[in-house]
Amino acid sequence: MLFVAFGLGAAAAVGVRVYRVTIEIIHEHGTQPIIHALGPVLGAAAGIVVLAVAGLIVGFIMERAVRNERQHGVAGVIESVALSGGRLPFRKMPAKALASAISLGAGASAGPEDPSVQIGSNLGSWLGVMIGMREDGVRLLVAAGAAAGIAAAFKAPIAGVFFALEVILNNAYAAGSLSVVILAAVVSSAMTQALDPHVEMGPFNYQLGGPIELVLFVPLGIVIALIAVAHVRGLYWQYDFWHKLKMLPRPVRTALAGAVVGVLGVFVPQALGIGRDPMNAVLEGVANFDVGFLLILCGFKVITDVISLGGGFVGGIFAPSLFSGTMAGAAFGQIANSLIGPEAGNPQSYAIAGMAGMLAAILRAPITAIMMVFELTNDYRLILPIMLTTIVCILIADRFEKLGIYAIALVRQGVRLQPGREIDMMQGVHVSEAMVSPAPTIRADATLVELRDTLRLKHTNSLCVLDENDRLVGIVTLSDLQRAYELNPTATLTVGDICSRNLAVTYPEDDLWTAIRIMSARDVGRLPVVKRGTSEVVGFIGRHGVLRAYNIAVSRKIEDQHVAERVRLSHLTGGHVYELKVRENAPIRGMFIKDVKWPPECVVASVTRASRLIVPHGSTELKPGDVLSIVADPSVEQDLERLTGNR
Repeated sequence: MLFVAFGLGAAAAVGVRVYRVTIEIIHEHGTQPIIHALGPVLGAAAGIVVLAVAGLIVGFIMERAVRNERQHGVAGVIESVALSGGRLPFRKMPAKALASAISLGAGASAGPEDPSVQIGSNLGSWLGVMIGMREDGVRLLVAAGAAAGIAAAFKAPIAGVFFALEVILNNAYAAGSLSVVILAAVVSSAMTQALDPHVEMGPFNYQLGGPIELVLFVPLGIVIALIAVAHVRGLYWQYDFWHKLKMLPRPVRTALAGAVVGVLGVFVPQALGIGRDPMNAVLEGVANFDVGFLLILCGFKVITDVISLGGGFVGGIFAPSLFSGTMAGAAFGQIANSLIGPEAGNPQSYAIAGMAGMLAAILRAPITAIMMVFELTNDYRLILPIMLTTIVCILIADRFEKLGIYAIALVRQGVRLQPGREIDMMQGVHVSEAMVSPAPTIRADATLVELRDTLRLKHTNSLCVLDENDRLVGIVTLSDLQRAYELNPTATLTVGDICSRNLAVTYPEDDLWTAIRIMSARDVGRLPVVKRGTSEVVGFIGRHGVLRAYNIAVSRKIEDQHVAERVRLSHLTGGHVYELKVRENAPIRGMFIKDVKWPPECVVASVTRASRLIVPHGSTELKPGDVLSIVADPSVEQDLERLTGNR
């Protein structure tokens, strides 16, 4: 396996180098000469025309050669590793790399690292399949290829290793697999250094100032996190916007997106392409950009990036994230200097911390981001503020957007992956899903007679006891009432006198196992659910709620398995898996599968009827409400929708 990892690292380095050289050739000998030739005639519009034509070509390549993949880019690699044994459509990789090279060579706002990861991952998948490895081995080679791709793209082998572990393997890996991933990344980085010895950035000579400067990295992290959340949401908003224009062919949509990006580039040309030169100029302190222009660069980069990637150009999110983080950090540093003075430190220090924070918040891979910036800048002296900014970014971004950019792409396709190794399915159910709301309650000053009547009326054995301000003060049960009557049947006691005040509570956002552990430790069969930080009762959870939650967890597990099988089927057949419900007005309603005139090369893989999975045969009758899983070419999607009554 180590020999294979060595070869994979070398092959990934060569593949990424060929890809980078192709970008340079297209840019220097293709798009730039065309822009210069058209400049005297079209002026600033020459760049718009070039990007529009590039979009037309990229759209054509993706439509004809790549077609409709379930997931593009890194999200597809993650899905393949998690659900289909690491089997990637490696035959499509050359076309995707060419489309990306044209995108970046023409000036689309994206980065080269996503295709670099795909080059390494597809090489790993191809090697594993050709050698005849089992699924675990293929998965490992895909992860090692991804690490090698990052190491080759940024000359950052450590970041490549952590990217493979945090993102591709989703933190689910055995210690023995580390050697394969590390070896592939190191070999790839060494080979890349031999082929292209120049450094990506730096080295820089920054020094961390006093405690005031360190404190300022906390608000920087907050600002960067908010920009990152806007970046991620903007990307998928743009994707949905362009995807809705189905009446236009894909090449036309991408050409229109290219024209829009080109128009924005007329005003801020630095926002186009990878953006390495203006980023280096800011980090080296040679660019005389004021705060306003730095913020414009950051904003325009985010806008051009979401339009480029959402509109159909092919590229990655790393470089745009590093660019926008650099500009936002530098602007923050200049503002801090103008308000506080020299004690605030060098604005370039904030730019570097902003790079790491932005990347971490978008990917949700903090160690990868920290190591990436550390290796790119070749300077360890700012590791403390980089770590501080990164952690703050992750915490704040998580408040607004729970998932990173790749996890969102998977969820939009119905794939939800738990981080790390497989965990108990009950940990995915929250207390809020299993509790009874509103909780049955009674006032603390109520009499025992009122307690008896309330228990009988609400058909329950326990009630939450509230004071005059509706705050929880205890729990009272039928057993407490019986005990009170047995001890002193004539006493004028209130509910507050007999209730249990030694309370254990749980919160709506807790996972169910937390509540179950508390119930077990206290030997109680029910728990009040309160709003965190207050005594306001929002619900009640007992044994019936736990059983209901178990049913929810089982249903989710079955659905996840069903999604996994659909993904595996799609990867194995090379087709697209459609799930279509047979409507009341469907032409195939009441027909046998063998009698339906299905489109060519179309296979009904399964039929789900009333939550029951049916293996279809020619004599299987299709009924309204049936959900059909159909493997077919994307070109027949409309035909299938018409047959099932969905169009």
